Amino acid sequence: MEKVTVWKLLLVAFFFSATPVFAQVEEEEEEEEDFSMYEDYGTDEVIKRFCGPKVRGLSPAKLVSVGYDFAGPHQIEAGAIGATIPSATERANFYHGMRLSTNLPILSNNKILINVGGVYGEARYSFQNDDLDNPFHQSLDNNIRTLGLNTTIFKPLNEVNYILGFYMAEYSGDYNFNNLQPLSFVKHTWLGVFGWKFNDRYQLGFGATQSYRAGEINYFPILMYNYTSENGKWGIESLLPARGHFRYRLNGRNLLFAGFDLEGTSYHLSNRNNTFPANDEPSMISIFQNYDQTYNNQLLELRRSEIRAHVKYEKALTDFIWISGQLGYAINYRSDVDSGEFFRGFFRDIPYVQQNSVAGVPYVQFSINLVSP
Repeated sequence: MEKVTVWKLLLVAFFFSATPVFAQVEEEEEEEEDFSMYEDYGTDEVIKRFCGPKVRGLSPAKLVSVGYDFAGPHQIEAGAIGATIPSATERANFYHGMRLSTNLPILSNNKILINVGGVYGEARYSFQNDDLDNPFHQSLDNNIRTLGLNTTIFKPLNEVNYILGFYMAEYSGDYNFNNLQPLSFVKHTWLGVFGWKFNDRYQLGFGATQSYRAGEINYFPILMYNYTSENGKWGIESLLPARGHFRYRLNGRNLLFAGFDLEGTSYHLSNRNNTFPANDEPSMISIFQNYDQTYNNQLLELRRSEIRAHVKYEKALTDFIWISGQLGYAINYRSDVDSGEFFRGFFRDIPYVQQNSVAGVPYVQFSINLVSP
């Protein structure tokens, strides 16, 4: 926690000591004042103004969110691993899990805004078959989860331009809290945007990110676009390619959305008891990391990513408490097992340890949120 500085203490002391004085002045009879005495003061002073981070009509910022995610039955086809393990298809009854997030301001004034926060999410799988042979199904049956810490910095440069920065350290895998994995598997995501706030209804920005949303480390250009119509009834909230939504305001306490989120990361697989054998094909371990052909407990990653198309309804219970419900369809983008941590890129033909296919699945999500009004 930040230590309270001396000047803040003095300011607080001045406020409380000055309040009675101000009250007393208000009670006294007001005297006529000669304003001409101020004519020579402040005429040449330039007051620099800065743009704010919000667009009018934007959905309220969630300070604390507690949610639950549930996806229905679907097929999961696990690919073959060399000549050792054949492909196999299993039916998942469902997967579900808690979703928690915080995003709290620690420094906020007209010159800078700094937020810190954390996220936790999990996917707990239930299969129809209790006797799973393929190591990919076994890994999902162990459950996967992610835990992250992040910070966001909004720095206005003037009345129009701003810089937005974001960083997150993410710890993802098939671990449980009794069997944690080494911190060396933490993933790092960053984002930088330079933008324009043309008016209180229109915000545009361009930038770049290092992200795992597509399942593996990649680098993307960023388009930030937030807009509210003149009548305030509809708008757009987007940070492409991560998410994009059309917004319709029923009234001040009820919002409707239609859009998508790209969700994903790279999960470390502990590969208990060497469940994943060595692949017969040349692996990325020998090509990039100079290891041997045995996949041990520190080398496998599940590259998992979904495109979630959905409709969403948000309602204010009070000024500070909102509820949110989401109904959608999750389209699998990637669920492949890879070796080690490296940049694959879009155009390099590098074999995976195991390529898998996951069917699309309907899902629902609910949350209760403490918001900034």
